[in-house]
Amino acid sequence: MKAEPEPGGELVQRVLARRDAFTAARDLSVNILPGTPPPAPAGGDSYRRERSLFIQYVNPEILACYGKDATTRDIDQILAQALRATRLAVLLTDAYLIFPSSYMFELPWFDVFLGRIEPLIHEGLIRHTSPTPELTAYQDMKVREYRRDERNPYSTSHRFHIEPDLAWYPRFGKPTSVGIAERWSRALAPEGDLSGVVHAVARAWHRPYRRVESIMAKSPERLEGQAFVKRFVERTLPGPVPGHADSLLGLFLSAAYLRSYVHDLDTAILTDLPIGPLSCELNNSMEDMRGRVLSSRRLDLALHWLRVDHFVHRGASWKELVLLRSSAEFGMIASLLYGSGSADAFRLAIIGASRSRHFGPAVTCGDALSNVAVVADQLARMPG
Repeated sequence: MKAEPEPGGELVQRVLARRDAFTAARDLSVNILPGTPPPAPAGGDSYRRERSLFIQYVNPEILACYGKDATTRDIDQILAQALRATRLAVLLTDAYLIFPSSYMFELPWFDVFLGRIEPLIHEGLIRHTSPTPELTAYQDMKVREYRRDERNPYSTSHRFHIEPDLAWYPRFGKPTSVGIAERWSRALAPEGDLSGVVHAVARAWHRPYRRVESIMAKSPERLEGQAFVKRFVERTLPGPVPGHADSLLGLFLSAAYLRSYVHDLDTAILTDLPIGPLSCELNNSMEDMRGRVLSSRRLDLALHWLRVDHFVHRGASWKELVLLRSSAEFGMIASLLYGSGSADAFRLAIIGASRSRHFGPAVTCGDALSNVAVVADQLARMPG
């Protein structure tokens, strides 16, 4: 299958008859990186290319968990990583990329990022999500949530230019703060996810565990509608949260936030990035996260073996990346990488492809599509 630009830049998929690669691939996969979680079982909630990808890798609260400041100190590093990560994210879904509308207010550089990925916006492959499509109404709602924040990003008149092609994706269901509050109460129990925080606070405050648990259980109520973020939660407590426990608290809140979006929108996330995991310790071994936590290192290594990595990261336009991901062969290979089955199938296919004169370092989109097709043909020839 080839995807080629028609005159005028339209993306059109052209299908060529090949061996039944999909049949051969059905039971194949690859776990190409040592130390990564085992692949999810076939079926159920395993990796699905029709699932959209949620852009969590620029979220300021998540980045703060990994020591990065997304609003001042580390902007250049985070923007560069975001653009690189988006190139991979585009390849991992046949749908679109989604980000919360809050980024347009909370990240002072986000308009620069949107400008750099403008072709994806024009193709309808980028969407923002919130309870309402009207950004002024959304801003009014968020002003209250951040009303006691000295650096309230929603309180001043915000000048934003929204590309007319930037689509809105509705987010239904309960508000994020409600979902986090429900997890909060369960996590405070002695065996819960916040038990380590409660123990550390109990020692620091010289109070019994149950007393600290009771105090922290009232935090959602004491927030009085404020956003459920770490700096606001800490203000509901009678004393400071000690060092390591403070980090665990931020990680828990960010994980709860991320889970809420991933499940409400039925998305996956790209993790394992050079700047940090940015997964908040969510992984595919968790029942509700199977097939949703996609390692960037795994894809980068696969692209290297496919000899298309320099093209993907340095030479390809956004439209060319869409052409590459739209090929049936690339979709099959991605399903191998993140599905379940043989750990050696992809390696063997690469070894076989390396003998072909049509398999070399990709310079153009045609080269990249050719390399992917050669490897797919190798996979198709394997006993099924």
